[in-house]
Amino acid sequence: MRFWIREVNLKAGDKEFTGDKFEIDFRVPFSTKEEPDISEIRIYNLSNSTIASIESKAYAILNVGYRGDVGNILSGRIENISTEWQGVDKITTLKVSDGGFEWRNATVNKTYQAGTKASYIMADLTSTLGLEVGEISPKNDIEYKLGKSISGRVEWALKRLVKDTESKMYISKGRLYIRNENKGTETGFLLTSDTGLIGSPEKIEEEDEKGNKVIKYKVQSLLNHRISTDSLIQIESKTINGNYRVESGVHTGDFITEMIVVPA
Repeated sequence: MRFWIREVNLKAGDKEFTGDKFEIDFRVPFSTKEEPDISEIRIYNLSNSTIASIESKAYAILNVGYRGDVGNILSGRIENISTEWQGVDKITTLKVSDGGFEWRNATVNKTYQAGTKASYIMADLTSTLGLEVGEISPKNDIEYKLGKSISGRVEWALKRLVKDTESKMYISKGRLYIRNENKGTETGFLLTSDTGLIGSPEKIEEEDEKGNKVIKYKVQSLLNHRISTDSLIQIESKTINGNYRVESGVHTGDFITEMIVVPA
């Protein structure tokens, strides 16, 4: 991988901005939280007419990387647009939600027949949201023997189903995932000092809801669009060696990816 020629490409509605013509900064978080992540993109010194042409609720797609290796790190809708001056710079900030509009606004009123499995209801509700299915494979795909009636916000219904099936749920790049808590997505990526690892992973000790000790690691690398929520990666370093699952992280405009990983 070549790390010296950075590329940034942003599509906001029907406008396109590239890093060779505009100064673009960003902060794109990702996590296994149920609530959709909100990212922030800042573009410097746009004309008033260009700013006016970027519509709220329009789709935004951010692709970044290095020449010959560019990929998507964000797909979502623009929640808010604001512009302010900092010294001689005029900075336009886009706040982009990964599935937030769909998540907050969709409602449903349905009854499912006796014997319907949780996974079927989850998939049906996801289609109501208008999101793509990344994966729906709950830990315990229970069967509702008496059927199930759902009325109200789809968000609440999905959260109840996830709790019933002892699963996790999150939205990543416009796709909804429901899966076993410890499951991840294979990437085949080996992170070393030669492929972008910065420094040595830092050990973190936490307690889970049951009071059990949980070991995690804070890892920093040069920006890598392949690393996202639930990515399964191999790490070779002075402090840790083995397979890990990415629990959360953030891509930043200084071309750094920071992440919290757990043993896989």
